[in-house]
Amino acid sequence: MDMSPVIAVHLTTILGAVATGPVALWARKTGAHRPRLHRAAGYAWVTLMLVAATSAIFIRDYRLPNIAGYTPIHILIPVVYGMLILAFWFLAKGSIEGHRKTMQRLYIGACGVAGAFTLLPGRYLGNLVFGQWLGLISPTYQPPQGTPMIAQILINTPLWVWGLLAALLVLGFGQTRSRTVGLARIVILPLGLGAFSLYGTISAFGTSPTVLGSWLATAVLLVLVVTQLPLPAGARYDNASRKFQLPGSWIPMVLIMAIFLTKYVVGVSLVMHPELKVHANFSLAIGTLYGVFSGIFAGRAIRLVRLALRPAPTLPVLNA
Repeated sequence: MDMSPVIAVHLTTILGAVATGPVALWARKTGAHRPRLHRAAGYAWVTLMLVAATSAIFIRDYRLPNIAGYTPIHILIPVVYGMLILAFWFLAKGSIEGHRKTMQRLYIGACGVAGAFTLLPGRYLGNLVFGQWLGLISPTYQPPQGTPMIAQILINTPLWVWGLLAALLVLGFGQTRSRTVGLARIVILPLGLGAFSLYGTISAFGTSPTVLGSWLATAVLLVLVVTQLPLPAGARYDNASRKFQLPGSWIPMVLIMAIFLTKYVVGVSLVMHPELKVHANFSLAIGTLYGVFSGIFAGRAIRLVRLALRPAPTLPVLNA
């Protein structure tokens, strides 16, 4: 597929939406509320998403299963329109929480999950990034004739992978709600996901000291950075019950899905191009990326552990 003007507009607006969305979400967070920045970034993001969805109407792909050139990915067009209408309906009703959750879900689904699949080799953006920019595959790579590439990937994905994805989604959604948890659950989550990211590194590139070193160094660096950040507003530790009271956050969901999608995309890429396994730049980049995810999770947990280790406040003694 050539870079036509419509594709150029679509790609530019999508990349702009990916970059603008986090700014709008951050500016609305409790403790960092900046209404003017939120409105400016929010309206910019909505405009970019509308242009991206509208331009996609004029982009056809006859290589995948399609109806008149419209493939399953085109389902996102009415989804984007519908979610944006719903978000502003919530806003008109005064339901800020409904507006916020709708926008968060649209960003994760349209810019995160759907965007990750566009990086697969054979897709235009995947060929651009891995081919023209990184030189890891042929810039004109096309999947084998016959069954479309996406269909081949999905058909050959083991069923347990989809089960794992469902479990991770449940785990991630659980982190978006305010909750009361014990210290064990605070520690188990980063340990489990850290082990998952380390497994992803080793399963893809073996025990290369260079790759494992990049994973470890990046993880340690991110731990040092994240532990210096303030705790989320509303995070509390009750010494009597030994429980944490935590506000809901979408950050764990984003990180969980990022780890899963990274492992999935890397696995698919290595099946298509086994030579990437010994490509130094590719292996170091993936090892570093896994380290980023692990370090953020570990740093968030350490902040809470330090909260639990603080001495309990003592009440003043009143003299009779």
